[in-house]
Amino acid sequence: MRTFAVVAAALLALVAARPDAQRSAGGEPLRVLSSNGIRVAIERLLPDAERAIGRRVAIRFSSSVALAQAIEMGEAFDVAILTPELVDAQIRGGRMRAGTRTDLAAIELAVGVRAGAPKDDVSTPDAIRRRLRAARSLTWTEGGAASAANFAMLDALGIRDELAARIVLQRVPGTAAETVARGDHELVLLPLSEILHVPGVAVLGVLPAPFQRPVVMTAGIGARAHAPAAAADLVAFLRSAAAARVLEAAGMTPTR
Repeated sequence: MRTFAVVAAALLALVAARPDAQRSAGGEPLRVLSSNGIRVAIERLLPDAERAIGRRVAIRFSSSVALAQAIEMGEAFDVAILTPELVDAQIRGGRMRAGTRTDLAAIELAVGVRAGAPKDDVSTPDAIRRRLRAARSLTWTEGGAASAANFAMLDALGIRDELAARIVLQRVPGTAAETVARGDHELVLLPLSEILHVPGVAVLGVLPAPFQRPVVMTAGIGARAHAPAAAADLVAFLRSAAAARVLEAAGMTPTR
C-alpha cells in the first residue's frame, strides 16, 4: 500500500510539472486587453477559445487608446487587441513581441439612431450632410477608433464648425451607443460592431465611401507574456474559420 502511494505521488508530480498539463488544468488565466470594437465577437467566442487553448482567459475591454496608455504605464498582459498603429507603437517600444502582429478583422464605420426613428438615407456625401445637419446632437467615443475619421468627414463636408456645439464626446469607452438608446443623443458614429448589437439602437447605414475608414483589429503578444504559447494559440484561434463566422455575425470582415 505504501509503495502504491509513493508511485502515485511521483506520477502526480511528474504530470504537474508538464507545461501542457498546467495549461489543461487552467493555471493562471491568460490576460487579454481588447478594444471594444471586437468585444461582441470576443465575448461570444470566449468559451470555445478557452477550450481550444486549454486555459481560462481574463479580458479587460476599453478603447484602443486607453488600453495602449495602460500598457505604456506598465499594465501586465499576454495578448492585446488594438488598432494596427497602436500595436506597431507597442512593438517599437519593446512592450510587444516583434513578429506577433496579427490582423484579425476590419470594421466599417457606421451611423446609429434610436430604434424606431426614421431610417433616413446616409449613403452619399449629400445625404449624410443633410442628416448630420438636421441632428440635434451627435456622439462618439473620445479618442476612439472612429474619432479621427468622424472629424475628417465633418471637415470634408464643410460642417465641422456648424456642428461643433452639438458634438458630445463620451469619455467612458463603450457607452456612446447606449446614450442614443436612452434618447440622450440623436446620432452615434462608431464602428458598426459597436452599434449593431446595442438594444434600442438601429443602424442607419455605413459612412459613404469617400469617408469610410474601416477600423482594423490587430493582436499582439506581450513582451513579458507569462504564457506566450497559450497567447499564440489564442491568436491562432481568433484567425480560425470557426471564429471568422462569429466575427462576420458581429459586423466585421475577418482577415483571411
